[in-house]
Amino acid sequence: MIHLAYDGSINGDWVAWYAVNLARHDPDHHLRVIYVNTDEIRADEVRDKAELLKRECADVGVEMSLDVVASSGSGADRIFHDLKAHVPATPETLLVCGARLKPGGSGYLTATVSAKLLSDKSFSVMAVRVAQPGLLGAPRRFLVPVAGDLEGYLTAVEILKRFAPDIERIQLLRVMMIKRQLFRRLLNNQAQSLREKGWASLKGLSVELANAIGLDHWKVDANVKVSDDWAQEVIIDANRHKSHLVLMEASWRDLSAPFLYGNPIEVVLRDTPCDVAIYRGV
Repeated sequence: MIHLAYDGSINGDWVAWYAVNLARHDPDHHLRVIYVNTDEIRADEVRDKAELLKRECADVGVEMSLDVVASSGSGADRIFHDLKAHVPATPETLLVCGARLKPGGSGYLTATVSAKLLSDKSFSVMAVRVAQPGLLGAPRRFLVPVAGDLEGYLTAVEILKRFAPDIERIQLLRVMMIKRQLFRRLLNNQAQSLREKGWASLKGLSVELANAIGLDHWKVDANVKVSDDWAQEVIIDANRHKSHLVLMEASWRDLSAPFLYGNPIEVVLRDTPCDVAIYRGV
């Protein structure tokens, strides 16, 4: 089932469209909206907005329910625990949440409830930063960075299945990382060797992914790059392929990084011109 962590804001409304579209193609056709009442927005206002969302869900064949949860305290830690207590920890659960609308001095994701949910791994989580509200949560062109992790790949497949009927193109990207000092002295034959290693890890993956989500094979393509900065390569390819959504797995190392401005997740969220969804599976 698709669950939505909703905060009643305009940004929350944009993120909700992603949850609706995921639920539209989910076997349960049900969207469960969870609002932790922190008194920042009155609960009756949230209920009024939820009624509008419920009608929009009904128009696309989705049943929606709203749970208003009393907050056990203020702050991201308490909201995280309140949400976690009301979301079933099952492999079938996917919780959709949002990144910050504006980074301020804290970044888009760092120290948010969404970051804590991504780090927890009790259930699958997808945190969305919406840069193009006009898409209404229905992207058609995807950029999917591939890190070679089977667990992450399987979670991406399950998410892409729920977008599949509307997908026009999926571009897989494998970035072969090398330390900056070595990258500056990299010889052509060494770069070629790394590319071949990257292509070997992608062997057959485009066809396999197309088969898994029910797409024509020509709709899935792949590319391998050698770089000392994978975040910049993601941003470059998102521009080059005119992507609507970058669907990217979050590693524990990046989520727990103590620094902000050099964090590659924050770099992608800040500089990518399209919507970005950061996910982690169970």
